[in-house]
Amino acid sequence: MNTGTSADVRDGHRAFLGLLARPLVTAATDVRLYRLAARRRKQLSDTARRVGYRVQQVGQAVRLFRVPVSGAVTFPPRPADAPSRRLLSMVCRLAACCEDVAGTVTLQQLSDAVRDLGSALAVTLTEYDPEQQAQRRQLRDAARLLQHWGVLKLRTSDERLLEEWTENGSGPGAGYEVDRDALLLMTSPDVLALALSPEPSSPEQASATRTLRQLRALLETPAVLYADLDRADADALRQARGFRATDLAQMTGGTLEARVEGLVLVLTDDEHPDTVVDWPRARAADWVALLMADIAGRDGVRRADGTVYLTCEQVDDVAADLLRWRGDYMSKPQRSVPGVVRADAEHCLTELGLLRIGADRSWTLSPVAGRYRDPDVTLVDTNAKEDGSSG
Repeated sequence: MNTGTSADVRDGHRAFLGLLARPLVTAATDVRLYRLAARRRKQLSDTARRVGYRVQQVGQAVRLFRVPVSGAVTFPPRPADAPSRRLLSMVCRLAACCEDVAGTVTLQQLSDAVRDLGSALAVTLTEYDPEQQAQRRQLRDAARLLQHWGVLKLRTSDERLLEEWTENGSGPGAGYEVDRDALLLMTSPDVLALALSPEPSSPEQASATRTLRQLRALLETPAVLYADLDRADADALRQARGFRATDLAQMTGGTLEARVEGLVLVLTDDEHPDTVVDWPRARAADWVALLMADIAGRDGVRRADGTVYLTCEQVDDVAADLLRWRGDYMSKPQRSVPGVVRADAEHCLTELGLLRIGADRSWTLSPVAGRYRDPDVTLVDTNAKEDGSSG
């Protein structure tokens, strides 16, 4: 039982939720989260252990490791701005080159190291050619990702240096310092081994790890739907939902909302949690997605599991109806370019985990989309409609 003050407990919740959203943090990348994690280290480690995670600190860097359970990890919806596999490959190469850096380094020097890496390894890598502008841009983006995670610290403030190197291949590009503590946590060999060669699963392991898998799914995904689980897991979750509610309240301070279709973890509103997407916002793409989901939820075919299905043609009809109804308030691309209304809605709703798009471009709305039924959208300031502003 936690005997700390309510403020201490809330800080522990914030540290845990913060590391779920940003699993590698340093004193330079997010000083508030780093201080919370360092100050509430014991509570944070105890909470992580309950769900099979591991917290490790090296110097002024802290990482939350999501160790695979029964050979698998839980996958939340893929963010729209998630890096591509090609970019992630470049990030890995660049991180490997950072291992040999002592002191400061320029982007040009890192570029040379990445170029030479392919010939030095026994494995075959796609050739990196710094003479090609597209590949220099990719290396720049990889450096920015490593900067976000705290592995690289930018030491130059003149953006023109980076622009000249990226566009023309001239100059040093930018100056960096390598944070070796963050680099060690990012490239931890034991974690890479677990990710690349997870332990095989068995029916016995699946049964023994059911509680961990339930907690992870409730923590890491927008909702856990019984229809997405096999019968044994679904029945077990229904029976254990009271225990899971207690567990999650202790771990996050949130409450577990029980619905016919499944369970949803609802976090407190005392501050905006790092794991909660800021949606809908006052922009055209968001309110178009909100209204599209509402209309589609009414016009589609409701299934026994609570999902709503629409054919590709029905989705196009919904988009056309919305364009006729509220087109005057939409952005110029939404009004004038065919398909933008639908694309904007799909972009938002899939990222939120509210929509699955079939191979035939059909829609299957999650039962959770019903939480946004009958939205009260007030569109104002028609003079600002070019940027899709709404209130």
